[in-house]
Amino acid sequence: MDTNKETRRPKRRRTYDEDFKRHAVALTLEGGRPVRAVAAELGINMHVLYDWRQLYGPRAVADHGPRTPEEKDAEIRRLRAELVRMQQREVILKKSLGILSETPESGMPGSKP
Repeated sequence: MDTNKETRRPKRRRTYDEDFKRHAVALTLEGGRPVRAVAAELGINMHVLYDWRQLYGPRAVADHGPRTPEEKDAEIRRLRAELVRMQQREVILKKSLGILSETPESGMPGSKP
């Protein structure tokens, strides 16, 4: 009979708060150290740290757009207003380019007709 199995306790899973996870991700992004080294320093599995990087890294933050319908509506309004501004800039730039590319007519000092 193996008494070793009877005395073993199941491993308790450690939980980490979001601040700890974000700090760990920041260490991997800022320090110039490999993820393996940061994971060893913090006493966590390297693969867990890679998972956290997917959740809390810069690309993950950028990929998560607005979540609620109100946020989506606000984002649509903001993007439409930006589109109008960009279209206005385009018209102005086209007019400016047309004005600057015209050949000068008579009346310029030093020009001969």
